[in-house]
Amino acid sequence: MKTGFFTAAFAMLALAASQTFAQGLLRPDNKRVLGTNNIIAVVEDRVITRAEVMKEVEPFIPQIRAAARSEFEFTSRVNAYVREIVQNMVDRELIVKEFKSKGMTIPQSYLDTHFDDYLNREFNGDRAEFVKFVQAQGKTIKQFRAEQEKDIIVGYMQGQKRQTVSEISPAKIKEYYDANKSKWYSPASVKIRLITLKTGMYASIDENRKLAAEIVERLKKGEDFAELAKRFSKDDSSTKGGDWGWYKKGELNPVLDREVFALKVGEITKPTEIGDMIFILKVEDKKNEGVQSIDDVREQIEWTIVEQNGKAMYQKWLEGLRRNAYVKYYE
Repeated sequence: MKTGFFTAAFAMLALAASQTFAQGLLRPDNKRVLGTNNIIAVVEDRVITRAEVMKEVEPFIPQIRAAARSEFEFTSRVNAYVREIVQNMVDRELIVKEFKSKGMTIPQSYLDTHFDDYLNREFNGDRAEFVKFVQAQGKTIKQFRAEQEKDIIVGYMQGQKRQTVSEISPAKIKEYYDANKSKWYSPASVKIRLITLKTGMYASIDENRKLAAEIVERLKKGEDFAELAKRFSKDDSSTKGGDWGWYKKGELNPVLDREVFALKVGEITKPTEIGDMIFILKVEDKKNEGVQSIDDVREQIEWTIVEQNGKAMYQKWLEGLRRNAYVKYYE
């Protein structure tokens, strides 16, 4: 049963920089009390308290404050975020309940490995630092690990609701492609290799001009551009044979841009001086501007549809869990 949604009302913020966390965001009047914590919601037999919500909200108050242009906007954003946090907490409990109602469990060995991986990744295996972190959150290690288990369960159940790429029909892909052709427009682009000669303490500009001319002659005689780049180029791509990948028209230096887009695939620019550097470029491949073919963007479309359908299916499933559960938000 669902009896309305709680009202998250802003009361005050401390003015000092050291007190930028929210205080009194939730109205204190007319609330049931569990110890010193006002109850915000009840989902089945799980009580969600004001203190729990505030622990989630407080770290983001400075960020919300910085983005807000007025007190009204700040209040609205905080209240919206509080609502989102509470709903997420409720949904999390419902998902865990659904998982357990199906008789499913997470093997203890998997939970232990997951915990150890977290400990090593976040605390470099330092258990003492981890304990300090957990205590600062007002939790015990047992509570922390229980929350980890819930996170794993939620992730698993969400994954079960995702559609796979193989379930997307060719007709759906074609329909999406035709409806979104403007997304697939691509300017002309070119794939290049590059040899860079730098003037400095080891080579003067004249020496580099002479070397550039020699390199061009060797290329004309059929030597491999990649091998010459590895030997002579003085930039980070030299180890990759001067491979600089794809560039769209207008992304390169204007001088180089004009030269490479005027060439055919396989052709090489003349040595081009820019500042104290000399560049020699080879056009490896080219693409004309225009709308990409459906085959070029098929994988991208498949995953876009999977994402969209997955969100819709997941939301519909969640709504069903909510309808069939006892959920009460306190006004």
